[in-house]
Amino acid sequence: MALHTLLQQKHFEVVALLTTVTEGYDRIAMHGVRRELLERQAESIGLPLHEVRIPPQCVNPIYEARMEEALRFFYNRSVRTVAFGDIFLEDLRAYREKNLARIGMTALFPSGNAILAN
Repeated sequence: MALHTLLQQKHFEVVALLTTVTEGYDRIAMHGVRRELLERQAESIGLPLHEVRIPPQCVNPIYEARMEEALRFFYNRSVRTVAFGDIFLEDLRAYREKNLARIGMTALFPSGNAILAN
């Protein structure tokens, strides 16, 4: 939904899809979708997929460090905006915004997983 919304707006160039994958399970951390399906979905829409590997029962400091590393990779390629589609709780939204602001990025919340856009 988030990707569809962004593509309809045409205000952003979507450059990649970003998601966390739980090590050892090969599934999207929050949704349990198999990595194989994730890869096929990304391929079918023609966008590169960037996976952030996290351990099972990942604690926030590890999650934050790995996400920051991934986001800095894109920051260094001129990406300044990250869209999140599954953020409906104000505290989680504020958490995302705060973490992105630390590295000079901003958040969008159109509606799916993180999508990186210029």
